[in-house]
Amino acid sequence: MTAIEMVRALERGEAPSGGFHHADHLCVAWAYLEECGAPDAALARLAATLRRFAASVGQSAKYSDAVTGFWIYQLASVRALMPCADLEAVLRACPRLLDKHLVLAYRSPDVPASGPTDPPRHA
Repeated sequence: MTAIEMVRALERGEAPSGGFHHADHLCVAWAYLEECGAPDAALARLAATLRRFAASVGQSAKYSDAVTGFWIYQLASVRALMPCADLEAVLRACPRLLDKHLVLAYRSPDVPASGPTDPPRHA
């Protein structure tokens, strides 16, 4: 599935057959950055899409404005530094973006201490 196909499927409330993982979130965010140009416009579209999608699969509580904003601005920053690069090149240059727990290092008071961004607990 291409990034645009994934975006349109999410906009329709359809879950990708293999699930919707962190790398997929980055792919959708990147597609919105490409379509919108400006990070604020991309964030507005991404937030609306993710809220609708989360609600459509009964997971509204997993959505976070703060986390969504964190990732869109991380990608927008790298995109500004690498204006001709595609997402694959960006992820090769900045593999830390593939660590969904990176957001924990920058947690603000409005990001819940528990939830989808918590690191896995070891027994």
